[in-house]
Amino acid sequence: MKNRFLVVAAAACALSLVPGWGCAAEKAPVLMIGDSMMRLLGIAMEKELKSAGIQPAATFTSLGSGLARMDAFDWFAKVEAVTKEQRPATVVVTLGANDRQALKDTTGRVVNFGTPEWDKEYALRVGRIMDELIAGGVNRVIWLLLPDMKDPAHQEYAVSVNALYAREAAADSRKEKVVLFDMRPLLSRKPGTFSLYMMSSNGEALTVRDADGVHLSSVGAHRVAQAIVKTYWK
Repeated sequence: MKNRFLVVAAAACALSLVPGWGCAAEKAPVLMIGDSMMRLLGIAMEKELKSAGIQPAATFTSLGSGLARMDAFDWFAKVEAVTKEQRPATVVVTLGANDRQALKDTTGRVVNFGTPEWDKEYALRVGRIMDELIAGGVNRVIWLLLPDMKDPAHQEYAVSVNALYAREAAADSRKEKVVLFDMRPLLSRKPGTFSLYMMSSNGEALTVRDADGVHLSSVGAHRVAQAIVKTYWK
């Protein structure tokens, strides 16, 4: 698992260094979309963007949703609708926190998580979301890698899915539009491990993750939002 973590980290760094991505100002509007991981992060992003003079900015979240259970919430349809409505120049995406479960492939067959068939189908869905955003006129898609997780099984899942994100973002048809942002260094004291808190510059312990071991705290969301805006707009 350690090797897979290093592969994902390297891919994320490579994508973030694509000419024209790092620190380049981007026009508004800005849209944040995602599952429950985006709930607090979207609020923090809107505040940081406003402080940076980047307006308008809006957020859409669907708690408990993801790309595994498209029958419960259709992210394909939502992406098409929200891009038509908002006409964003940049979209920040976080999806996948709830997707460690079985899904149905295009034939309707149930595919269990942890199988090559699951990886193949899930990667197709990730790629399709990226393609839908680009086709909708989005100039830049900032796709967030999942943070380190407290539960070992969920951590292994996050590393695996992050590798799928990196592979799909690197496709020739997407690499000029899609960049990965790795929030893990902002939320963990040791690479590859879950940290409930981080130390501030003045020695104060800051709780950056929720006690559920998955989501961000409001402080963690603020740290991530600050870093995203500083990287891509300031």
